[in-house]
Amino acid sequence: MRPWLHTVVFLLSLLGTAQLFAVFGRSGNYGPSGFFTQDGTLIPLAEIANFLTGGGMYEAASNEHPRGQCMPGLRVRQSYDRPRWDYFDAQGCILIQHNDLGFRDVEFPIAKPPGEFRVLAIGDSLTYGSGVLREDAWPEVLERHIAASGRPTQVINCGFAGGHAPAQYANWLDSDGLLLDPDLVVIGLSLNDLGNGNDVPMLCYQGVTSVGCPIALIDQFATVYVNWRATANPVDYVQVVRSHPETWTATQAGLKRMQARLQERSIPYVVAILPMFSGLENEPNPYAGLHRLASEFCREAGIPYVDLLDTVAGRRSEDLWVHPTDQHPIPEGHRLLAAGLYRYLVAQGLVAKAKSD
Repeated sequence: MRPWLHTVVFLLSLLGTAQLFAVFGRSGNYGPSGFFTQDGTLIPLAEIANFLTGGGMYEAASNEHPRGQCMPGLRVRQSYDRPRWDYFDAQGCILIQHNDLGFRDVEFPIAKPPGEFRVLAIGDSLTYGSGVLREDAWPEVLERHIAASGRPTQVINCGFAGGHAPAQYANWLDSDGLLLDPDLVVIGLSLNDLGNGNDVPMLCYQGVTSVGCPIALIDQFATVYVNWRATANPVDYVQVVRSHPETWTATQAGLKRMQARLQERSIPYVVAILPMFSGLENEPNPYAGLHRLASEFCREAGIPYVDLLDTVAGRRSEDLWVHPTDQHPIPEGHRLLAAGLYRYLVAQGLVAKAKSD
């Protein structure tokens, strides 16, 4: 009997196909995701950091500061094959656009206007808002929360502005970020800042897109089942990070450098520990050890932090994915992160409560 047929027989003996589909969701073979350039070239999503920053060419070509490291004025479409969410257009795309300073943000003056409360939201693709519209990324949602107090507010989306890791953020904060005169700095710490993408992937199990069954409908159900079974064998990510400590060591050094520089300037700051959006329904969460590792480091180093895992824990992971092939969060995920971060900032007296609260 072929391997896929073993799976199908066992699967159908457990549940009817319709029931399985309702419980465990959907699967399928999808085409590549990425960015369509103006000439129609599709850049793979895996190249996001290199593509959006122009492969470092923009940084080398410009001596103007302050700025972001993303290509200024970039206008491309981020594309997915058959996305389920209604904020995508008929071609399965959303618009990605940078302002003239190289930020995924509206145009804003370098000199902070009188009375404005200015926040730098520094981070990688989770901060940049990969897979969602600009206005739905958590920095923009946080801006609306803070502005509800009545104070003019600008939360600058600095996703990829200084690179894609805290050691790079620290360099950018020195060269550019502090020139923007922030009143508050939020550093989005992704779990792959503790280990590279191979060590700490966004998907907490080894997923498959097809089990190879020639009957498409059964292949979908069987594939979902195989992936579900894979979640029953969680990886010890803390041990993985400790066995390859280079990334986590560099991250700790970068966070301490930013801490020292911001304390010198008496600028409030916080590290927001951002969750991965897979395994959310699992107890314990497969990444819980990494959350504890990051929290313990911040606490011992005297770095203010907020762990945002609880804002999404218990949710069905796939219901918050941009796409089955991309575990970045949809707008609802960003809203949950922004709300949790806002509550922390209010509790710490770093921002004022909204007038309606």
